[in-house]
Amino acid sequence: MNIVAIHNLKKYFGKGENQVKALNGIDLEIEKGKFTAIIGASGSGKTTLLNMIGGIDIPDEGEVVVDGMNLRGLKEKQLAVFRRSKVGFVYQNFNLVPTLTVRENILFPLSLAGSTPDPAFFAEIVDMLHLKDRLHAFPGELSGGGQQRVAIARALIAKPAILLADEPTGNLDSKTGQNVLGLLKLSVETYHQTLLMITHNLEIAQMADRVIRIEDGRICG
Repeated sequence: MNIVAIHNLKKYFGKGENQVKALNGIDLEIEKGKFTAIIGASGSGKTTLLNMIGGIDIPDEGEVVVDGMNLRGLKEKQLAVFRRSKVGFVYQNFNLVPTLTVRENILFPLSLAGSTPDPAFFAEIVDMLHLKDRLHAFPGELSGGGQQRVAIARALIAKPAILLADEPTGNLDSKTGQNVLGLLKLSVETYHQTLLMITHNLEIAQMADRVIRIEDGRICG
């Protein structure tokens, strides 16, 4: 079963001679419950593709369907609801709120949605990610790996249909990066999550169930 279906996806930036074709006719399906890695050189269109699937950027042409929801024509409020309910984001720079505790950062997406957390699920996540003893700490008191574990917990807490990770190990040393990647894979296996991850690291990409290469806005191979 596919959780993402993309047809003839195009995205342009600029106009005239300066126009850049960030995505130039992408057709892609992502299988549910699998870890898929997207690789490609800087400027190849990887992040733009991720942003399209996450409902952050709007395509110029084509369709993006995520978990049965066609994003084409949705208004910004509808896209915001989609992002909160369907997508978990994990970024290279963590994007934690420095004035909130670990616990508050993890629960932040539910707070925005006005939802009540599932105490058992919260406890399970923080235990799996080794955050049980750091719930009252602030992000600045954690290592890079610790902050990324909080970001993963925050992405999982709303039980999203898909996790989108943009170079999640990019700011971490090799050993910590491997640990974080292991936790992401564990979340896929434990919660039958779908993980779509951008990476420049071929070694990391080889740990995925599927590797997709993008060049000049097109899928290769």
